[in-house]
Amino acid sequence: MGYESLFDPLEIGDVTLRNRIMSSGHQTTLVSDHLPTEDFTAYHRARAQGGAGLIVLEAHAVDESGLLTSHTIDASRDAIVDAYEPVAEQLHDDGAAVFAQLFHGGRERYTGDYAPPAPAPSDTPTDRLKVVPRPLTTAEVRELIDSFAAAAERMDRAGLDGVEIVGSHSYLPAQFWSPHLNDRTDEYGGDLESRCRFTVDIATQIRERTSDDFVVGVRLSTEERHRRGLDFSETIPIIEHIDAACDLDYWSIVVGSSSTHRSCSYIVPPATKDHSVVEQPGETVKELVDAPVIVTSRINEPEIGDRLIREGAADVVGMTRALIADPAMPQKVTNGNREDITSCVACNQGCIGRYQEGLPIRCTVNPETGREREFADDDTVETASAVTVVGGGPAGLVCATAAAERDHDVTLLEQADRLGGQVRHYADLSHRGAFGEWIDTLATRAADAGVDIQLETRFEPADLEGATADDSTDAVVLATGAVGRVPDISITEDARVVTPGELLADPDSVRGDAVLVSDWDGNEAALDVAMACSESDRAASVELATATYSPGENVQQYVQNQLLGTLSERNVTFTPHTRVAEIGAADGKGAGSDVVLENIHSETRERRDGIDVVVFAHRGEVAYEPFREAAAQTDVSIHRVGDAWAPRSLDEAVREGYELGREL
Repeated sequence: MGYESLFDPLEIGDVTLRNRIMSSGHQTTLVSDHLPTEDFTAYHRARAQGGAGLIVLEAHAVDESGLLTSHTIDASRDAIVDAYEPVAEQLHDDGAAVFAQLFHGGRERYTGDYAPPAPAPSDTPTDRLKVVPRPLTTAEVRELIDSFAAAAERMDRAGLDGVEIVGSHSYLPAQFWSPHLNDRTDEYGGDLESRCRFTVDIATQIRERTSDDFVVGVRLSTEERHRRGLDFSETIPIIEHIDAACDLDYWSIVVGSSSTHRSCSYIVPPATKDHSVVEQPGETVKELVDAPVIVTSRINEPEIGDRLIREGAADVVGMTRALIADPAMPQKVTNGNREDITSCVACNQGCIGRYQEGLPIRCTVNPETGREREFADDDTVETASAVTVVGGGPAGLVCATAAAERDHDVTLLEQADRLGGQVRHYADLSHRGAFGEWIDTLATRAADAGVDIQLETRFEPADLEGATADDSTDAVVLATGAVGRVPDISITEDARVVTPGELLADPDSVRGDAVLVSDWDGNEAALDVAMACSESDRAASVELATATYSPGENVQQYVQNQLLGTLSERNVTFTPHTRVAEIGAADGKGAGSDVVLENIHSETRERRDGIDVVVFAHRGEVAYEPFREAAAQTDVSIHRVGDAWAPRSLDEAVREGYELGREL
């Protein structure tokens, strides 16, 4: 299909976009002393060079009180001008237009080593971040308006094309215009006009203090998606009033709110959500305003973006995570290489997940993201080596491809009849996104790079000795993953005990059963199992007992929120702070097994009767021992990557596979 709508140029104010693809404002943590770093520049240049039409740089604090974290870029200092002049120049040279978000979170704020009072229109607390703000004085409100305008001036002086006033997700401007959060009695509270005055005054002052061709837009959540939040019927008059009062160049619309656990998941929607949540609002807002409308949600494929524009739901589409996963996505589409795009799987681990941990941006499916400078050179080797990669999971596929692209002679051996390793266990789950498509892309890319892929082929320890004897292999990479782990506890012989991989291979095996899922470290595998068992009432009952403080504790919070919400709706029982201590035979004539649960703090115990199946969602067990002796006796270079080295996450598997493939 064609993508004419997606690649049709567009004017926003006096700025011409080469296409309708936008990288929306998102935090990178590629920041030092509240200023962008060289890694920040390289990261955004990769997206500009890959063909994005518009790059909106992340949320910039307009005032010291708006520094959301220790790695928020500070636009209240003149130092930002010198920092951004080369960034703007290089991104323009790469063909992209460049805007910056102007931000103040008000009551929506993380806390660091010191938590000063969070300023807001009123003292209404925020449920999710547990912040009780202090009301701003009228003088302070005016000072903040000036701060927004001053920050825009700095962006103009630095050579950026425009700014975006961030009123989305219940941040400060939305706290003013929301009647649920603003109980002020001065000129910035009361009726609609007064509640919108904060935003109108900001936009007006920016217009007065910046160049005539400087673009000004507003970002807004059309629906905040929680019971005490704004709905679309309330945001429509807000949009109409602000649009009539201001000379805006564009509107950027999203859904969701930072205020609650449920609504915050729409900020970076997991795989359980799609673009449809903004489709109808986009159509409506386009009818309300004359300026271009930007729409952002989970628009992860060029076909979706093209259709939204063609059918009148958007003028520009935010495809941020698609560009995080593959910065060359626009270029690949225009060059006819659609099948080579690395799709975002919406896992949220490397992007927003790392930001929330205070770590630099990465991507689970793209090991170069955030490390563009480190991998700038693509040199091939002078002398090719014969490399055997054992294991066709993500670590093995990525390693084999990276090595083959450097001109090594690579053979990949996989004992199963298909590639993908453990990812195949959950790739088909509806809440897991495009993992299956990603594995297929990795397999195609490996084959295109010249990797000799041999399925249903085992590699035994004796093969290491053979490699030494006939000098056929220079290096062996063990990417054999890990096997499911069952803890060393007393388990009756008749108990039905399985691992997540075994359960997900045949979820109907638990139909009508009482299932207990034992979660050791708050991992997503336990949630996957609970979702599969509870789907369509497959199991009679599901209890998730976790040895952490909450189920999914180590899952990115937006994904965790959505899955726990669904599991709650399905009446799954959550039992925190608990491990399985033993599994015994059922007392008397009861069916199933009796499971003893132990509180990890007090070590007190309680019994669950009649459990038919226990699923141990624990970290895996490395199956390296059979190779240890043979490896010690061979001259062949032996390497291990991913779970074959130690069971961890998919991020480490992909990273280690890629790094080793480039180092061989």
